[in-house]
Amino acid sequence: MNAILLTRTIGLPLLSIGGLVLAACGGGAATTEQAEVPVVIDAISVIAEGRLVPIEHVQLNFKSDGEIAEVFVAEGEQVRAGQILARLGDGARLEAAVLAARLELVSAQQALDALHESAPTMAAQAQLDLATARDELRKAEYKWNVQQEGLRASQSTINAAEAKLVLAKNQLDRAKAAFDSLSGRSKDNPARALALTKLAGAQQEYDAALRNLNWFTGHPTEIQQAMLDAEVATAQARLQETERVWEDLEHGPDPNMVELAEARLANAVSQLDAAQAGVADLELLAPIAGTVARVSIKAGESAAPGQVAIVLADFSGWMVETDNLTEIELPNIAEGQLVAVTFDALPDLELPGKVTAISPLFEIKRGDVTYAVEIQLMQGDPRLQWGMTTVVTFQEPAIGSVPSGSIYGAIRH
Repeated sequence: MNAILLTRTIGLPLLSIGGLVLAACGGGAATTEQAEVPVVIDAISVIAEGRLVPIEHVQLNFKSDGEIAEVFVAEGEQVRAGQILARLGDGARLEAAVLAARLELVSAQQALDALHESAPTMAAQAQLDLATARDELRKAEYKWNVQQEGLRASQSTINAAEAKLVLAKNQLDRAKAAFDSLSGRSKDNPARALALTKLAGAQQEYDAALRNLNWFTGHPTEIQQAMLDAEVATAQARLQETERVWEDLEHGPDPNMVELAEARLANAVSQLDAAQAGVADLELLAPIAGTVARVSIKAGESAAPGQVAIVLADFSGWMVETDNLTEIELPNIAEGQLVAVTFDALPDLELPGKVTAISPLFEIKRGDVTYAVEIQLMQGDPRLQWGMTTVVTFQEPAIGSVPSGSIYGAIRH
């Protein structure tokens, strides 16, 4: 209901009559002076409808679906904050998930700890591997070099090999001549057998001397060269890998391995939190102390997320919620402002209250811009019930709480 501004004035005819009477009493013509009469303005109250609610109330629902195993409270029962009100089934499976998540968390933590603890040993091994790889590359490069044409031996070595070949050839010729002189004898002849033995030995020495000279003065075959190149390339790759490992471990554990271990640990923490949250979601807890106003579930039924299961309320105090104050009336309302509250169901009851909150967000209702206002009752009554319709009369706000251009500001001045 919008406030109505009433203005009372004293009519001019009454003033004229009074002036005539005074003139008659004076016995002669007199100048009539019209007295200024102050305008009287009634203090206007803003009036709004409201709904009575407990000072605090909450609608509770399960966060996950499942079968309701137990309901521990009944309507009208007093509960304390944190008390278990109801519980879903399927707890064994979720508890197993929690245990598995804890096991993974311990394992991930141990892996990270072991990585830091083994860092000095791993660094020492990396340094040893680096030295070995360098030596392997040196050997491969040396082998490659010494087998190239012109690099297999020095000239003096070649000269010595040529000389050995000459001596071996001479020895072979002599052994052959000695054998030829006895070749007509039977195979069982001892002299012939001895000559044959010397000839075979001389041939072997000659072949060896020839091979040495050919190797010293020759070059690798295509296959041999490919194998030499591959050995050098393998040794170089091995050296590069060991150098990278040593650089990673020289100043502590490998950063990539640490990052991986830390990521595993963080994932294990998240998995444990999720598993524990799943177990917690099985229980419906009272967030406030109060009275069970409604129980909408039963054991054996299925719970759905978002479905109201239990309603709790704190009836130790009362609030009135209004939502039809218009933008014209709102400037005359301030937090802390006193109000008078009456009840449709209790016409003989009027209780004092004060404004505790004004919503900053507007709503459009029936074409009007409206705002919600909360009022806390300063007194109670045993007959009050949740949801009663109220009429709130806002009294004049305290000085300084209303802009000077408002109705109350005009009245005050």
